[in-house]
Amino acid sequence: MSKQKHPPKGVKPFPIWDPNENYRDSTHLMPIITPCYPSMNSSYNVGEPQLRRLRDELNRASQLSDSILSGRKTWDVLFEGNNFFRQHANYLQINIIATNEDEFRSWFGLCESRMRLLIAGLESPMAGVSSYPYAKFYHRRKEGHIATFFVALRFARNTKRIDLGPLVADFLRVVNDWEGRLLGMDLTIHLVSKQNLPSFVFAKEDAKDSSGATKNVAATPSKPNNQQHDRTGRNGRSGPYETPGPSSGKKKTLEESVMSPSDNISPLKRTRIS
Repeated sequence: MSKQKHPPKGVKPFPIWDPNENYRDSTHLMPIITPCYPSMNSSYNVGEPQLRRLRDELNRASQLSDSILSGRKTWDVLFEGNNFFRQHANYLQINIIATNEDEFRSWFGLCESRMRLLIAGLESPMAGVSSYPYAKFYHRRKEGHIATFFVALRFARNTKRIDLGPLVADFLRVVNDWEGRLLGMDLTIHLVSKQNLPSFVFAKEDAKDSSGATKNVAATPSKPNNQQHDRTGRNGRSGPYETPGPSSGKKKTLEESVMSPSDNISPLKRTRIS
């Protein structure tokens, strides 16, 4: 049935994945087709950043396996975890916030389902930006109803100044215009340097170090690359995009933080819903 283009008798017809007939289907980067009618691409959300991350991890797994089988390393290296937060110099920290569990569930679902727009927008060869999403949300329940997502950013060597505003505009427009948004459903986006990442991203790594289960993980040097210099300015953090919930009163305009001449990336603009 995987090659069946017409529905079985008594089954309602549905569109199927067909790159020969549908141009949009032909642009999919990593087609994984469901094996029964109607055939669909189960990985249509995979874009160039996600595919690059998958390839990087598969290459890393291959190198680790070769090192283990050749005797250069032991099986313990498989439990050292990922050093994603030591590989890049700059990250976007996206915080999804709500005031209670029910509102958080619906707000988080909306933001999570649209996160691909943010990742795709940040992948801009013309602007000299490449994005590397981290496939995990950090749910910070001890601090309230907060979930945090990270996207690493790398910049071309000759890049001196970048305005990230246009790159995240589509994502912000979608979440800002959601009709189900209530007061207290907030979203903030910060540009953070590697040196100023929040401690919770290393919590599991630190726990392994203190227990002795995995040694020297925290001291693992990151692979040299052209992104090891900080492009966020001296304080390591740029002002946030904030999208507070609906409020009454006069509509507020976009505000832009002041940037010193030494900064290389323009500060994230502040956008509000009124």
